[in-house]
Amino acid sequence: MNATRGGPTARGEASGQTLPASHRLRHRSQFQKVQERGQRYAVGALVLLVLPNNLGHRRLGVTVSSKVGNSVVRSKIKRWFREIFRKRRALLPPSVDAVLIARSGAAASSLQGLGRDFEAAAEQAKRRAQGRSGPGPAVEKGVR
Repeated sequence: MNATRGGPTARGEASGQTLPASHRLRHRSQFQKVQERGQRYAVGALVLLVLPNNLGHRRLGVTVSSKVGNSVVRSKIKRWFREIFRKRRALLPPSVDAVLIARSGAAASSLQGLGRDFEAAAEQAKRRAQGRSGPGPAVEKGVR
C-alpha cells in the first residue's frame, strides 16, 4: 500500500487516515478468541474487550447488533468506533487485539461521548496490563 494513502508504516502502527486490513480483526474465530479470553471493560455506551497478541501492533474488531438501531445507525457507530480507535489506539496497551461492542445507548451518543468512553476503558485496560488493577498508591490496604 502507498504510505500517503494510509498504508502501514514499516512493521508497526498504521499511519494516515485509513485503518488497513492488517489492523482489523476480520474473521469470526478472531472475534471469538478475544471475546472468550479477553479482559472486559464496560464504560458508558461501549464495551471494550482486550487480548494480547504477538503481532507487534494493535488490531480492532467492531460489533454493533441490531438492538442498537437500523443499518444506517449501525454503520455510523462502526465508522465512529474505527475513527476513535484510529486516533486513540495509543491509549491501549501495545500489541493487543481489541473488540469494541456497542451498547444500546450508543445510538444516542455523540462521537465525542463515545471517544470519552473509549478513553476511560482504554485507561482501565492499560492499568491492568501494567499490573495495577487494584487500588492506587493513595489507598493502603488494611487501613480503615
